[in-house]
Amino acid sequence: MRILALSMMISALIALIIWFSMTPDVSAESIVLGETKLVENKPKAANEASESKVTESTPNEPIEKMHVETAAQNIAIGYRESLKFAPYSQPLTVNDEDRLNPNKFIPISTPLFGEEQSISLSLNKFRFIKPEPVEVWVEGEGIEKAQVQVGLVGEKKAIHRAEMQVIGGRAQIKLEAKQIPLGDISIKAIADVGGEEVILVAHAKYMQPSARLRGVASTRIEQSDLVISLQMDVQEAGIYRVRANLYDGELPLAHLVGKRKLGEGGEIITLRAHQSVIPKSVEALALNTFVVERMSSVPGEGTRYGTSDIMEAALTDVDISKLDRTPYAPSEKELASLAFLEKLAGAQN
Repeated sequence: MRILALSMMISALIALIIWFSMTPDVSAESIVLGETKLVENKPKAANEASESKVTESTPNEPIEKMHVETAAQNIAIGYRESLKFAPYSQPLTVNDEDRLNPNKFIPISTPLFGEEQSISLSLNKFRFIKPEPVEVWVEGEGIEKAQVQVGLVGEKKAIHRAEMQVIGGRAQIKLEAKQIPLGDISIKAIADVGGEEVILVAHAKYMQPSARLRGVASTRIEQSDLVISLQMDVQEAGIYRVRANLYDGELPLAHLVGKRKLGEGGEIITLRAHQSVIPKSVEALALNTFVVERMSSVPGEGTRYGTSDIMEAALTDVDISKLDRTPYAPSEKELASLAFLEKLAGAQN
């Protein structure tokens, strides 16, 4: 997984020449690479080294080169910090919104005719698996009536139209599976606000499920890992990736990722939580926020998604005291990637 991250970093560094020449305030620490999220807190010494390098640069050195070198150093620092943790078991905090809510829909908003007020269109999530309903609502002051039109992205013809129910400053409707086409869908809301027509358009995905996660089959300790086996019912064979978040009560601990080629029918896929993300004293370990992906296997093929029968799975039969507390040791490939990054960044050994 980190090999993919490395290739993305190289591409990013090439593009940074342009980015940083136009927007020098952009921070390379904000870049997320594949499944490995760079640690946000840089060591103080690293900050000082970066600032010193920029200060000592000669007037003849192109400013783009200075920015790219600094960005590359920051990426190398972040990657080095990430190697303290296994790639399949990355630390999770309350600030990691993209992992805590991976299917969150960002509302579409527009101001109301030169006023300070605005009107917004929202869906209950971004990605839907048939036969899930799609909840749609429009919020804003002065909504008198509203209509929703459903179709496919890129096509002008609406497949379904319906009036929305208006209560106070909110118009809402629940669309059923038979009213929604499969694919990239377009949901247009047309609202009457004080006699003026306001149009808002949202895009989402509506797909057939490729697999179903049935539940936790077993848990066990293997050296430094807590291993969680998940029971899958696969409708379409392929390479699958399952993601889930590990919690201790309400406290997020880690984002777990497992990947395996699965055939049709009943299959098992495993998640591993390295000891580095599990405190020595835990009270209520549990998994939630499951994401089932059938990964693209050929160019042009999109990612397919599955569903989960469970929202949360308590991990009760686990003796954490049996974990080997040996620190995570990066693989040779990971160390080679780090050495390459540091060389690219001009780091001194």
